[in-house]
Order: sequence, then C-alpha cells, then structure tokens
Amino acid sequence: MATTNARALCLSVAIVFSLLSWQALAAGEGSKEADKIAALPGQPKDVPLQQYSGYINLGDKYGKSLFYYFVEADTDPATKPLVLWLNGGPGCSSFGIGAFQEIGPFRVDTDGKTLCKNKYTWNSVANILYPESPVGVGFSYAADPEVYRMMNDNMTASDSLLFLLKWLDRFPEYKSRDLYIVGESYAGHYVPELATALQVAKATRPAEVPVNLKGIAMGNAILEFAAEQAALYEYLWQHAFLSDTGHNLIAQSCKGVDDNSPLCSGARDTAYYQLGNVDVYNIYAATCHEKAPRPTGSNCMDLADPCAEFYVKAYMNSPEVQKVTRVNTELKYPWSRCRSTTYNLLKFGDSPNKSMLPYIKALANSGIRVWIYSGDLDAMVPVIASKQSMQKLGLPVAADWRPWSTDGREVGGYVIEYKGLTFATVRGSGHMVPIDQPDRALVLFKYFLEGKPLPKAAPMVD
Repeated sequence: MATTNARALCLSVAIVFSLLSWQALAAGEGSKEADKIAALPGQPKDVPLQQYSGYINLGDKYGKSLFYYFVEADTDPATKPLVLWLNGGPGCSSFGIGAFQEIGPFRVDTDGKTLCKNKYTWNSVANILYPESPVGVGFSYAADPEVYRMMNDNMTASDSLLFLLKWLDRFPEYKSRDLYIVGESYAGHYVPELATALQVAKATRPAEVPVNLKGIAMGNAILEFAAEQAALYEYLWQHAFLSDTGHNLIAQSCKGVDDNSPLCSGARDTAYYQLGNVDVYNIYAATCHEKAPRPTGSNCMDLADPCAEFYVKAYMNSPEVQKVTRVNTELKYPWSRCRSTTYNLLKFGDSPNKSMLPYIKALANSGIRVWIYSGDLDAMVPVIASKQSMQKLGLPVAADWRPWSTDGREVGGYVIEYKGLTFATVRGSGHMVPIDQPDRALVLFKYFLEGKPLPKAAPMVD
C-alpha cells in the first residue's frame, strides 16, 4: 500500500509538470519588494529584521493562493541556508503556530498585541519560510472552496512543490541555496512527501527545478498513525495516567493496532476519559483556563504560557496585523489555529493511515540528511512508537544510543545514529519541542544543519 502511494505521488508530480509549462510555473503575482514588511504591529524596536509576507497564486483551476511569511537570517543571510517549515494537523497554521509560538523571531505576549523577542529564534542560523499549507489553512484560500473537500497528501505535496518553485522566482537569490524541509506532527507526511516530489521533479526536469535539497527533519512526526494511536494508551498507562483496569480492557478488546471495531474503540474511549483535564501533547504541562488575552500580563516573561494560542489568535485577527501582512481581508472566515475541514481524512486512502516508512527509508538511502526527533512527554505521538518505527526501517546502526547535551552537563535527550538517519529524543518536551525546550530545540536544529553529531553529555558520576 505504501509503495502504491509513493508511486501515486510520483505520478501526480509528473502530471503536474506535463500539464504546466515552466512559463506557467514562473508566472507569479506580487513581488519581493511589495511583500516586504517594514515592522509588524507591536514589534520591539531593537530587532532589525528583513521579513516578508504575501500570497503565491498557484494558477490552477481552483484558484489556490497560499499565504507565506518569510524571515531572513538575522546575520549574514546570504551565507545561510533556506529552511521551509511546515506545521501539522493536518490543517494547522505555520504562520501562527510555527512562526509565532515556536521558532520565529517573535512570540505574542498576553495582551494579544505586543510581540516579545524570542532569543531562541531559528532565524539566528537560517532563512526561514513559513507557507500556510495546505490551501484553506490560516490565511491561504481557494477561489473555489469545493477543493477543500478534496485535499489529501498527494495534492498537498504537488501544491507545495508549485508554491516553492513560484516563491523562488520571487526570491531568485535563494535558487542555488541549500534547502532543508522541517516540520512537526502531521508534517511527518508533508515533509517526506514534498522531499520525494522535489527529487522526482529534479530528476525529470532538472533545469526547471533550481533546488538543492540537502536534508529533512521532523519532530514528533506522524509516521504510522494506527501504531502511534495504539501506543498512546500504552504510554499513558506506563506513566500512571491510566488505570490497570482500563489498560487490561484495551488489551482484551483490541486485536491489533489497526482494530477499529466498536469493542476496541469503546475500550479505548473508556480508558481515555479517565484522564481528566490533561494535555496529551505534554502530559506534565499546565493547561489553559483563561482562553482569551489578558490586558496586563507577563511582559514577555513566560513564553511557555499554556494559553499562548489564544494570544496568537487575537494577534492574527487584528485588522492592523492583517493590513501590514497583506492578508486578503475579503476572506469569509477569521484566522484560526487549525482548520480540519480543509483535509478529507476518510475519502482518500493516502491520508493519514498510510505508513511513511518507505518514504523515509528511500530518502535516507538517497543521500540527503534525515533527522527525526521526539519530545519524550508527548502521548499523542509517543516516543515509544517513534522508536519502534525507527527499528522497522532496518537501517544499520552507525552510533548506538547515548545521551546528548546543550552544555556538556545536563542531559538534553538521547540519540542514536543509523546509516542515513539520526533519531533523537528531547528530554522534558512534549509534542512541540521548540515551545517546551527552546534551547535544546535550537541546538538540535544547528547540529542538523551542520550535519554534525549532537554534543555529548558528561558521564554519570557517583
């Protein structure tokens, strides 16, 4: 099934290139200078930054326009790589979540108006591009909304490929730049599928695909959805969040990870509702109780605020912000963090239940850099499932399991290096590593870009 899906993706890429001439791909709307942002509302005055936002119209029959936000590296951008960041969902915003809660230069303070400087921003080491993908997510939209009912992995990969090629025409200085594709969660599908689409396009029409793909990285990646969902309950039980009774009921009622019978689903639901108000994306994190901005608050002191998504929502829906970022204000819906109606999870067999392991293995064997990392407090895509997925790849071990560190003293997580792939855990982090452990996330990102082994932790002492 996975091989069939990989062939289908390659076929869809070939079809795209047979139907659209390079001139059509190159014909974009807007310009780099027109997309430039002088300063965002609430931006600190002491942060010099080259940033841009706007739309890339794909020029297809549905009238798809993908919104993007782009931030150049804060020093020597001409010498640094281009990184394309994708959030998951499917249907979650790279602009609002990735750029303003995780790895961008700013985070939104409690008032929903003021921006805080993020000292762990990833644009300290790279130029970062945040597309709102797939269409319908964030500020991206289609003239024909019927397409939202047809979105799936293959269409998303093809659209992301067209977006990137058209964006590079608007920013031609990045055509020869090293490219890395990074993301988290359902980007465990987006990232390897886009990388595969790029490789197919590069192999078939190299002159028309001026992309130098060097590597991919994914955090808490959905790679084998059914296995990860089954592991969720095992992980919660191991951490004393589920009762022995609930755990035994699941074991007795479910015949395997793919069991969707009413008996198995009922047992899992019964166990799940024992949790109470716990965030399964970080089982030890505080939960949000005031789901709205606060007029007075942290003054940028607590960037890991559990209610941060509601401050971001207020900021994204500010008319002033939308004007400065050139959002299409005629959109009939407000910005939202995630919009699940843009992805058909049931009708199309290519999403989300297919295994991504054939894609990962092929990419690892192709010579590009592949890193997968996992916050160890995430129950939704638990580290025990990710470790099992890595073992299923059957890649030879190049350097066995060991602790790594950001400072040589504190253990930041653990890492194992396979031939063509590195798997790392991030200690004390949930599903979104740059929020929970921003310093460790930045170190991991730097070493990924440099292609170096993560720094060693000091040995245990008595």
